[in-house]
Amino acid sequence: MRRPAIPRRNGAMMYPLRDRIFTTAAALMLAFGLRPAMAEDTQALTGALAHAYQRDWVQAQMLAAQSGPIAQSLVQWQKLRAGQGNFPEYLEFALAHRDWPGMALLYRRGDATLNPDLPPAQIIAWFGGRHPDTLNGAQSLITALSALDPDAARAETARFWTTHPLTKSEAEVFVAAHGPDVLPLHDARLMNLLDQGEWQSAQDVLPLATPAAQALGRARIATQSGQAGVDALILGLSDMQRGDAGLALDRFRWRVRAKMTDLARDLMLERSTSAEALRDPEAWAGLRADYSRAAMRAGNWGLAERLAAAHFMPAGSDEFIDLEWLAGFAALKQGATDRALAHFQRLEAGVASPIPRSRAHYWLARTHDAAGQAAQAQDQYAQAAQWQTAYYGQLAAEKLRQPMQPELAVPGLASDTLPDWRGSELRQNPVWQAGVWLLAANEPDQAARFFLHLAETAPPEDIGRMSRLMLEVRRPWHALRLAKAAAAKGVIYPAAYFPLTGLETKPLGLPPELVMSIARRESEFNHTVSSHVGALGLMQVMPDTGRAMARKLGEPFDQRRMTRDAAYNARLGSAYLDGLRERFGTSIALVSSGYNAGPGRPARWLGDFGDLRQGADPVEWVEMIPFDETRNYVMRVAESLPIYRARIMGHPAPIVPTFDLTGGGLMPAPPQPPIRLAVSPRPPMSARALADMAAGGVLREIIRPVLVIEEASAAATAPVSGAVRPVPASRAAETATR
Repeated sequence: MRRPAIPRRNGAMMYPLRDRIFTTAAALMLAFGLRPAMAEDTQALTGALAHAYQRDWVQAQMLAAQSGPIAQSLVQWQKLRAGQGNFPEYLEFALAHRDWPGMALLYRRGDATLNPDLPPAQIIAWFGGRHPDTLNGAQSLITALSALDPDAARAETARFWTTHPLTKSEAEVFVAAHGPDVLPLHDARLMNLLDQGEWQSAQDVLPLATPAAQALGRARIATQSGQAGVDALILGLSDMQRGDAGLALDRFRWRVRAKMTDLARDLMLERSTSAEALRDPEAWAGLRADYSRAAMRAGNWGLAERLAAAHFMPAGSDEFIDLEWLAGFAALKQGATDRALAHFQRLEAGVASPIPRSRAHYWLARTHDAAGQAAQAQDQYAQAAQWQTAYYGQLAAEKLRQPMQPELAVPGLASDTLPDWRGSELRQNPVWQAGVWLLAANEPDQAARFFLHLAETAPPEDIGRMSRLMLEVRRPWHALRLAKAAAAKGVIYPAAYFPLTGLETKPLGLPPELVMSIARRESEFNHTVSSHVGALGLMQVMPDTGRAMARKLGEPFDQRRMTRDAAYNARLGSAYLDGLRERFGTSIALVSSGYNAGPGRPARWLGDFGDLRQGADPVEWVEMIPFDETRNYVMRVAESLPIYRARIMGHPAPIVPTFDLTGGGLMPAPPQPPIRLAVSPRPPMSARALADMAAGGVLREIIRPVLVIEEASAAATAPVSGAVRPVPASRAAETATR
């Protein structure tokens, strides 16, 4: 049978990079004596995906069948997510691929194909442990459950009716079908919808509610929608209704919208007696932190602590981390070391990843210092210093004058310092296999989607294996994102967490670790990305800024090059960085905050918080930054500097974050002649040279059968020295006292 053609544009192949992959695959097979037989046919897979993107499902499925089962699953995944399938197809795919990414959309599409004539057991199997979130899905599941488990059917009816917004016509359909079952639930539906801010849907159920619920509902709807006469409606309520937690949240939001900040803050303090009194603690948490920080900057430490402390957020959440720290810091500034210790201890007990753990231990140490407890302070500094890749871990290591951990100074690409995927059990995982074959088809972004989804449940060692593969195929941005997932589980892989891309060798007239640290934070080294505000490329340069920097450099400005040519973007971004250094000196706190928030902001903060170059506490100065994004940005850039110094030099570097924050410690620019960035366009290469270079040889492994060829690397699952894990605090303290 003739193979369907891969799409072309103007007579040329639409996918030149894929052409190079095909050439590389053939060259590798010749160079290494590989047999043509593979688990999948790379060219057929690539063609199948190309047709799938064009919604040409017939050709896509024909090519997928020629490739193999993984290609067929990938095409079917795309087809069903596009809403092109019948219920048997959705059910078959869901039962076999529940662990694939993007299943939420597939489930929504599949719910639309349900009908009452389907066998109840099939409908129940389709949902599994999932709850429907569409009317058709709910009606179908309730009908199926009614035939097999009436109690479960009534429970699902109650759950759906009390929690899901519906249009007026949809609500009428549901009430007509389940009237007796939902009759006692109208009050609960009304209040739950209002708690979600769905006042339009709440209006539809208002006539069905009891008179008391109607009165409270009218007041809440008027408050949420900004109608006139709110005060009269609230005054007409009973005392108990006026104290309703949902109404209090509505009133708080109304005061915020009306810019009545003091009144909104007072209501927050009044309601912060329990999670129930807040109704939804998370809904208050963002502004709770803002109000607390505003009080902190005003020097009202008591108010700052009161606002932050009564948050009632679950341990481990971002809001919990920020608010417990704020409460502890405010208590410490009041000299209440007992309360500060309690807050920082709760913070330490409620987090697991390096960044918040090191932060908790560092501030526990400073609190013990303030209390005159030197031994306890030393112990807490030692525990914080276990995490030398984190901002506060580095501050603790500096305090103890600890040397850098040698494994952080690994030079070069160093992908071999990560666990090897070759020969590992990970290769048997279907999600891994799909990601690998997406890589073989030159779809690295889709592959990363599969790997990151797998990383949510994978152990850190397997995440390291996926990150290593992305390093080997020269996609450092995907390797970095995976390394961050491993870091969240407590394991750092320096080669991927702080990748070297070739940017560090460019003569940009700036310290290379500065450029690397900024690029890592801005784009994760992905030179093709654009932000929602229009920032472009490797250094996330705004077009107007890029035009000005090109003029400064004497180069022509080409906006399209900003997301195509990493070296060009790096020159523009570095020119802007150079201007910030001319204005602020080498203080990384000022330079990085200026790059993120604009130079006017740090200039103003120097007046507001003091000059950290002239004696103001640099650690407190950074924590006083009012913007969450900028404050976090400064910390992440600062913690990258010593690691990149060490990686670039190939040996441990001094850990001097305070020196960096206040202005110093940066390396001189490298003397090397210009070379191309690893991610820049390259000149044409011969097939043999391309075979030697391509993906570090990793494509040779990718095109081998995933399941049937045994790998020689039996030791791949052994612990790898390139991973950084916390050392026992006792050992860290011993090192610190040498």
